[in-house]
This record gives sequence, structure tokens and C-alpha cells, in this order.
Amino acid sequence: MKEYSVSIITVNLNNKAGLLKTIRSIQNQTFNEIDYIVIDGGSTDGSKELIEQTQFISKWVCEEDEGIYDAMNKGIGLATGEYLLFLNSGDCLHDNATLEKIVPLLNQFDIIYGDLFFADKLNPYIYHYPSELSFSFLFKASLAHPATFIKRDLFGRFGKYDTRFQIVADWAFFINVIVKKNASTKHIKQIISDFDTNGISSRAENQLKIANERKAVLEIEFPLFYQDYLTHANTLNTLEKIRSSSVFRFLKKIGIKRFQ
Repeated sequence: MKEYSVSIITVNLNNKAGLLKTIRSIQNQTFNEIDYIVIDGGSTDGSKELIEQTQFISKWVCEEDEGIYDAMNKGIGLATGEYLLFLNSGDCLHDNATLEKIVPLLNQFDIIYGDLFFADKLNPYIYHYPSELSFSFLFKASLAHPATFIKRDLFGRFGKYDTRFQIVADWAFFINVIVKKNASTKHIKQIISDFDTNGISSRAENQLKIANERKAVLEIEFPLFYQDYLTHANTLNTLEKIRSSSVFRFLKKIGIKRFQ
């Protein structure tokens, strides 16, 4: 079996247009030694036919699944690359030389992450991730799948995505392996992907579900310290409100630096 440095896994369900966009962004890469895997959840919109016609797809599955993380776990099971990148239908590599630039940097670290372009039609912007990951960052945010290369053996050592969580299983995985298991991380100052903001985690109606799932993860993974984390988060929120207030700006202007 041929060994690859990177496996790219695309999960799709009835998003043929987005899948075609993703496939083309990978097909146009100047670096093409890619183990490319597509996991389709039994689409009925022509996605299966597109997959069958795309010759450079290494492996594919088209069948009903139990959700996005069940599909991702299937992809992990089929992958042969040392590092895995999850690029779901609608997401694209940022430019044609993205992999050519990033693959030589994939070494030693368990998780290597870059920056992400949010391709929002009304408010497009680049999100620059921190050079060092802290619990405070992971408590409030997460690494982005389309901008993060994960060593495949992490899933072998610590388990695949927990399918009890429908939206935040990747966040649960990251906070577990980075905070509790001390997985090594490295930030690369490079935009990896353009993120499709129409995905499940971006929808306003899912924000309460995300918050509840995150709460459940923290209670499972860090039960002894959960209340401390809430206190810490509330303190940070209070300080942020103070810093953004007109009173703080006035105090700063006259030289009073408390809370700065």
C-alpha cells in the first residue's frame, strides 16, 4: 500500500455544488501526492455520480450514516496518510500551491494548524489563530478542521470522534488531546483553506445546541474544575466589557492603567 504524507477527507450530504468546488480545489493543487477520501451520507442529488466520475479520489463511501462525525470516523478508518485534513464539501484549499507550501512543514508535531479565510459573502475575513494554544483559547474557541493537520496516530491512541456530540465532537477531541494528553502543536502563518460559512456549526439556530454540547464535554472531561472554568470565563467577560467601555477609555487616556 502506498504511503502518503497527507490524507484529505471530505464529508458530503446532498451538496453536489459544494462537493464539486472542493474536489476542484484539490484537483488543481500543484502537489498531488494526496490520499483523497470522500464519505457521502447517501446523497440523492447526483453527488454519488460525481464521486464515481472523479478518478483521483482514492477511496469513497456512499451510504447513510449517523451524522457528520460518524462519517469522519469512517474516513479516518480508510486513511493512510501520516496527517489528516478534513475539508468538507464547500470548503476549499486557499490557493493552488497550498499543499506544496505546507507539506514540507508537516513533521514532528501532533497537530499543525494554519489560518482560515471565512468566505462569508457579506463579511469575508481572515482568522489568524494564536501562535500558542492556551486553555482560555480552547475554552472559548477551537481549531478549525479545514486549517488543521492532525497526525493520524492521535486517533489510534486516543480514539476517534465521540458521536454522542453532533456539532462539537472535533472541539471535544482537540481539548482532550491538547489539554489532557499534551499533544504537541505548531502554528504555521499560512492561510490553509477557505471556509464555507453555510455549514452546520455556523448556523444561528445551532448556537444553543453548541453551547449545551460544550458544557456536556467540559463536565465529562473536567468535572472537578468545571465551576472554576465558568468563573474564569465570567471574569474574562467582565474585563472585556470594562475594556470596551467609555469609562475605561477615559481612564486610559488620563493615565490610569488598572485592568489594562
